[in-house]
Amino acid sequence: MKRQICFAVNLSILCVCLGCGDGNPDVYPVTGKLLYEGEPMPMGATVTFIPINDSTGVSTSGMVDAEGNIDITTFEDQTGLVPGEYRVIVYQIVEKEPDQVGEDGEIRPPVDADFTVVAPKDQIPEIYGDHMRSPLTITVNAEETDLGTIDLKANPDA
Repeated sequence: MKRQICFAVNLSILCVCLGCGDGNPDVYPVTGKLLYEGEPMPMGATVTFIPINDSTGVSTSGMVDAEGNIDITTFEDQTGLVPGEYRVIVYQIVEKEPDQVGEDGEIRPPVDADFTVVAPKDQIPEIYGDHMRSPLTITVNAEETDLGTIDLKANPDA
């Protein structure tokens, strides 16, 4: 009987310990800068990391601030990426929300408003936003990874 109780207690402790984890793979910090022709994108950008080949990575997105710093969060509150090989997709922000608020508290643009704030010559080529053709790839290891500076070019084929 004593052996059965001891076994039951140990089994209970094991079950509790196994249940404590969230089941997600480990995430490691990733730092870096994303620029366009050597300069930060005027309003920043959104980056998406898609695992390629048989990578164990997890798709996730992050933001690029006005200085070009990359901020990636995976699994709600874990900063960084799961180790693996990724294709990097960049979506440049080229429009801003209108600044006018109506009497009812709703934000409304004026009739003649143009909210494109990035000139066409400063907009990145579409290839960087194509999840199949983006030439950007990275590898994240099971440690902190510094991507350095990723400098997008107006002519990515050159």
